[in-house]
Amino acid sequence: MVDVRVGLVGYGLSTKVFQIPTLSVVQNAKIYAVVQRSAPPDPALKMTEINAGDHVTIDYPDVKHYRDTDSLFKDDDVDLVIISTPSPGHYALAKAALEHGKHVVVEKPFCPTTKECTELISLATSKGLLLTVYQNRRFDSDFLTLRKYLETTPSSKLLHPTISITSQFNRYRLPDSTAGSNQKAWKSENVPGNGILYDLGSHLIDQILHLFGLPGWLWAHTDNQRQTEPLAVDDSFNIYMYYAASSETGKRNGGHPLTVELKSSMVSAVSRQNRWVVKGWRGSYKKFGMDVQEEQLRALGVAAIHRDNYGVEAVNEWPEITIPQAASEDLHLEEVFGKVAMLNNTNGFINSKVKPEKGDYVEYYRNVIGCIGRILDGEDVNTVKGDLHVKPEEARDVIGVIELAKESSATGNRIKVRERLKY
Repeated sequence: MVDVRVGLVGYGLSTKVFQIPTLSVVQNAKIYAVVQRSAPPDPALKMTEINAGDHVTIDYPDVKHYRDTDSLFKDDDVDLVIISTPSPGHYALAKAALEHGKHVVVEKPFCPTTKECTELISLATSKGLLLTVYQNRRFDSDFLTLRKYLETTPSSKLLHPTISITSQFNRYRLPDSTAGSNQKAWKSENVPGNGILYDLGSHLIDQILHLFGLPGWLWAHTDNQRQTEPLAVDDSFNIYMYYAASSETGKRNGGHPLTVELKSSMVSAVSRQNRWVVKGWRGSYKKFGMDVQEEQLRALGVAAIHRDNYGVEAVNEWPEITIPQAASEDLHLEEVFGKVAMLNNTNGFINSKVKPEKGDYVEYYRNVIGCIGRILDGEDVNTVKGDLHVKPEEARDVIGVIELAKESSATGNRIKVRERLKY
């Protein structure tokens, strides 16, 4: 397969921590250019006066540096453009890249509105280009482990039918000038696409839609718990989603309804943040703490990926499975818990930590680079785009749910999702 030459727009946290390290280890991915608007450091400065991460020309001297996006988009050697800028600018930059004939990855959230998402999808289709969104948390250890328990047998018997799911993404970040604060200034601006619902909600919503599709209805509440200006920018949300027993999801769920609650707050002062509580017919799945990959990549960059423990949860962070003693007879406990089970029996319930799946953010770009490489080798784009892990239509649905959640919060109404999301 031919090399796929990649140009990245933006040199912030997403590019430095996620995009470049994971791309660097993917076969046939060539990091070709980066747009960083600031000029390179003065050559007269000593290396001790320059911090790593300040400028792409220092960190990656062999990568071409552009100070404006137009120059990158006009570069005929660029095959793929990755948009890793603040979310309010995603639409304009992705549109310009597509108009210049580039395949495009957009950092989540896709765009502030479904209208903009639809325009980009139509443009990419008309030009025969791939368009996708960086929903990397589909490859979190905890989500991959949960999916295994939902989809495979015999372990899936544990959570089938699934009764309820609570998914949370909480942090402890107090307002500026107070301990615990490191909020980025641009994220606090009252502009379309900002706020925690777009920022973290896009992850939680994507994971649930990936598993179950669009719900029948939702009700939501967003708020500014810290009362920081501007008050219109949310820093917390609760979304309730419902799948009826008669829906396609309900039918796959053994004819049972499913309720989902998605929650996030910036004022969660606990030592171990809640992540998942999933209750099924014969047991439950519970997880504390976030996936370890971001922490590893922040600390070590690409070197983290080459370590044996990359994406591997510490034992004290493993998920916990609980099964009622009465339901254990029709389950193969070793296959449910694994051979490394740490069983204990409390009040008629069997509890054990279970070894999780390994997290793998690299898989996102293995898929993207593989798909674009096939197109560059002459394969039809309409055949290839069906193999994308994250299809743009799926990412648009995430934005659609966010729009309806904001409407529900403003009106107090329960909203029928499937009836409203017609593109």
